Amino acid sequence: MGPITILVTGAGGFLGQATVRAALARGHRVRALVRQATALPEGVEPFVADLAGGGPVPGRAALDVQAIIHCAARLSGSQADITRDTVTATEALFHAVLTTGQRPRMVLVSSLSVYGAGALAPGSLLDESCALEPNADLRDAYTRAKLAQEAVAQRLALAGNLPLWLIRPGIIWGKGHLDNAHLGVALGPVLLRAGAGQLPLAHVDHVAEALVAAAEIRANGAEALNIVDDDLPGRARYLAARSGGRLVLPLHWRLVDGLAAALSPMAAHLPGLLRRPVLRTRLMPLRYSNARAKARLDWRPRLPFATAMRQALS
Repeated sequence: MGPITILVTGAGGFLGQATVRAALARGHRVRALVRQATALPEGVEPFVADLAGGGPVPGRAALDVQAIIHCAARLSGSQADITRDTVTATEALFHAVLTTGQRPRMVLVSSLSVYGAGALAPGSLLDESCALEPNADLRDAYTRAKLAQEAVAQRLALAGNLPLWLIRPGIIWGKGHLDNAHLGVALGPVLLRAGAGQLPLAHVDHVAEALVAAAEIRANGAEALNIVDDDLPGRARYLAARSGGRLVLPLHWRLVDGLAAALSPMAAHLPGLLRRPVLRTRLMPLRYSNARAKARLDWRPRLPFATAMRQALS
């Protein structure tokens, strides 16, 4: 397709920066919505605003764009902070778009964490047909916010007749972002590595390219797509390829799962990995599919794992 104008929110973040680069590489015109002034590639039109704080800037930024890629969110912090910067900000963005009277294609960055993966059997395939998490109160603040974010986006997209992609990446990784909670249990300098099963990695450039591909295509109502790499290593392969000074000891996930099951009556008061839905989502061996994204977006991850890791470590 020909060049379009795309607004990228959270354009100063790890994924946002990659998305801006990917959009420019495809020849599109890019507007960047950032919370504070930041360096941006030449030709990118900047808009500075705190989405959750309200104000007229998001509406001005959304005027006359054909697509909006909403990367802005908070990954960590208190429940209140994550909710503000993820759920409240998303609601504010959609309201700002609706006030323009225009109907751009909306691309929301969600997460694989919204699925109730802990209810699956070990070795199951996690794809878009899987149910969302039914026990959100037992999951972490990030997952609760992502579930609420999707619900808000779908409600407002339906009300305003906005086409909406719910893009659900796995673990977004790349240079400077190599640690993740799916590797095992960290105890100081020791990592108790969980056993078999794929890591649901999604290299930042692959995710960015999928987001731009989605921005070019109109969703049928609200459509969800899972984004993971083609070459998904197990934990042992990932840690062997990655440099690091930790002592790594193998741990069968069922040992901790049994403990979490015994402690289930106290789950609401336990730390994350001792709450069974959290533990099973992060450590239980599963398989992951990106087949639907390939079919709908004509998108393919470019980098095999070894190449991507070498680049991340360079």
